[in-house]
Amino acid sequence: MMGAEIGMHPDTPTRKKLDLNGEWSYSLDEEIWNAVRVPSAFDYEGTVIFQRKFTVDEEMLSQRAVKLVALGINYDAEITVNDQFIGRHIGGYTTFEFEIPEAVLRVGTENVIRIVVRNELNARSTLPLRKQIWGWRNYGGIYRDVYLLLTPSTWIDAANVRTNLGNDLRQGTVQVAATITREALPENGEVEAPANGEQQVFLQLELFDKLTNGAIAQSAIVPVSIAQNHTVEVQASLVMANVRLWSPEVPDLYRLRVNLVEGQGLRRKVIDTVERNIGFSSVTVSGQDLVVNGKNTVLKGVVWHEDSPAYGSALTFEQMERDIAQIKTLGANAVRFAFHAPHPYVLNLCSRYGLFAFEEIPVWNAPAGILADEHFQALAENALRETIQRDRHQACLLGWGIGNEFDSSDLRSRDFVEKLATLARSLDTRLVYFGSRMPASDECLDLVDVAAVIAPPMSEKDFKELLAQWKGRNASKPVFVLRYSKTVEHGNRNGYSDPQSEEAQARFFESRYRAVKELTYAGSFIDAFADWRGDRPIMTVNVGPPYMHPVGLVNAEREKRTAYDVVRSLYNEEKLSSLPIGSSRTSFPIAPLVFGLGVIFAMAYMIHYNRRFNDCFTRSLLRSYNFFADLRDVNIVANLHTILLAVAIAATMSVVMVSFLHQFRTDVSVDYVVTQLIVSDWLKLQLIYSAWHLFSGIGLFTGVFLAALIVVASAIKIFSILLRTRIYWYHAYSVAVWGALPFVFLIIPGMILLKLLDSPQYVTPMLILVGLFTLWVLFRVLKGTAVVYGMSPGKAYAGGLFLSVVALGLLWFYYDSVYALSDYWEFIVHMSQRLG
Repeated sequence: MMGAEIGMHPDTPTRKKLDLNGEWSYSLDEEIWNAVRVPSAFDYEGTVIFQRKFTVDEEMLSQRAVKLVALGINYDAEITVNDQFIGRHIGGYTTFEFEIPEAVLRVGTENVIRIVVRNELNARSTLPLRKQIWGWRNYGGIYRDVYLLLTPSTWIDAANVRTNLGNDLRQGTVQVAATITREALPENGEVEAPANGEQQVFLQLELFDKLTNGAIAQSAIVPVSIAQNHTVEVQASLVMANVRLWSPEVPDLYRLRVNLVEGQGLRRKVIDTVERNIGFSSVTVSGQDLVVNGKNTVLKGVVWHEDSPAYGSALTFEQMERDIAQIKTLGANAVRFAFHAPHPYVLNLCSRYGLFAFEEIPVWNAPAGILADEHFQALAENALRETIQRDRHQACLLGWGIGNEFDSSDLRSRDFVEKLATLARSLDTRLVYFGSRMPASDECLDLVDVAAVIAPPMSEKDFKELLAQWKGRNASKPVFVLRYSKTVEHGNRNGYSDPQSEEAQARFFESRYRAVKELTYAGSFIDAFADWRGDRPIMTVNVGPPYMHPVGLVNAEREKRTAYDVVRSLYNEEKLSSLPIGSSRTSFPIAPLVFGLGVIFAMAYMIHYNRRFNDCFTRSLLRSYNFFADLRDVNIVANLHTILLAVAIAATMSVVMVSFLHQFRTDVSVDYVVTQLIVSDWLKLQLIYSAWHLFSGIGLFTGVFLAALIVVASAIKIFSILLRTRIYWYHAYSVAVWGALPFVFLIIPGMILLKLLDSPQYVTPMLILVGLFTLWVLFRVLKGTAVVYGMSPGKAYAGGLFLSVVALGLLWFYYDSVYALSDYWEFIVHMSQRLG
């Protein structure tokens, strides 16, 4: 689609477009090339080189300037044409344009455009930052339309359109701040410039009824003098009486034409035209009320994510319109475009269908230390500027989001919020907001126009308390719930007694929406319209692919769930059908009991029936120094006994570890911490599988802990070589295993750990208990190492602790350098302390 409804550069008689969509070639190494359709998204992180050929003729370039227009390339795009550098753009979700000098293009022969796309993100200096859980997928590629725009050599380079209404809401004013640019003309140019080298042109506005296409109003003619290779700013305005107002209920639009003409009377000639679809509406704030066209308005919204299984982020125009049509059918009057700016066509659809839009830049989940960084602030300011300049003419736009779920409880974030809010207000008059996840201690709310809170997973009682406190704290501005969501297993119709059923999700939205309505909030947004994919696997949900976020009113394939019909009834104030309660039972996991009984039986059998093992077991606990000395001197321990004990220790620790994982598998905060520490998706997937499948998880971690014992033994052996102390592998492995003997005593609490952890008061004591046993084992292993090395235990303790501190310090330094761990850890502490 290259016409007027795309939302960017509508077709006009004075302009031409050369569509560059279609078949391109791509390569990862510049050796092997394959065909690919553009626009499209690739699910790959790295560098991809795109290339295609195109031709232009003399007639196309005659008296014209040429621009490359790209609606979206993620993330870093470097562009050359015929091996000539054209430009570089950073930022994957905004439109950019680069002028192509006339000398670069070849007439009558093939031209080659080459775009090198890099979509690697990091934890500090990219926008967006490296993704965390519940974010969005970092698709790469040329995933939105790309084309050449051919304009006259004197053209309207930009047209900032603003509409205003009089106090009576009947008289409308259109104000246009236009940027006029003129390139140098070729020697055979047809336009004759005055002797002083300046060209005399005129700017005029015309307003048309979008339905009938009839002219309604026009502005006075504004003269403009412009020299070659210069740009001038000019303003024009028109006034119209008895305007039809735009609202979600009646989305009346007009078509504005901005004409650049030369000559007057019979010699008048239009040399360039820009068109915009515009609407007239009045949005004001009165206390905690949002007033639209003189009436208090409550936003009934949903969150929309630019993603689908078939296209990734490169949705087709048909899919975009189907989504917006379904949202409108739902009874919604607002859409929040979470995380980043959508395709401009989606905003055009919102203006046509009648849906207010909240649009955001990709500042999400950012710690205060990063928000305070000047480079990051510059990236955010550029993204906000490009977003507003592209979309501010849209009638549907209600607010600009300068970020979402960042650390707004830290005073260092105020500078970031103040800078971006000031920038947004300098570019447009609409509301400025951010989504707060720090409701009890937000330090930045006074800098924005509305108070928007993110509601984390919580009980209905806690949700109501959160809303009441948030409303009470923000008595002078409208309050919104920017997101509330519930995970669901698609197709699960077991009734709402099953927490993962479709009925449970529908009941959740019903109760939360009624709470929002009772507290007379200015609006709320259900997250989300459809399921979407993220960059990191999530542990809290055991339904579907681990990268999928199953919270939508429809699934990723746009199949409706029960909640869709329930929300439609709520939004349209229709009678609700009763939801079945069903029957759902949860069984107590038996895997810890099975493994625990196995360890207890094996250890009891060996202690009771094998005197040598019994003696080693007792001496290792009660007279450890003598035991390790005998181990060094006379090899008192059988290899089989050591191996059996290693298996028992590994199984015990696996039971404890997997029990903790299983108990906290649905805790979003735990999942967040795990995501920070486990940076490998493959490792986290194993962790997720273990948390939900206990038998397999205990088996897997048994292998992990057996490997850990081998690693400890290897370290003991390696340091013996460095210290020039001769010990055998047998000694090193025996010290590692028999030093860890106390761990087997955790098998009894481990068997009932899941039951204990059901009571919050036992969580901390159990963590302390495991920590004390770990310290006991550490000192035992160091003591055994000292004995087999023939050194004093004090030196071994000091050396071991020193090496442990150094190793942890190096690990922290690496994580902090690459993944900004200190900043994110501080963010985690703030979230845990200040949720209220």
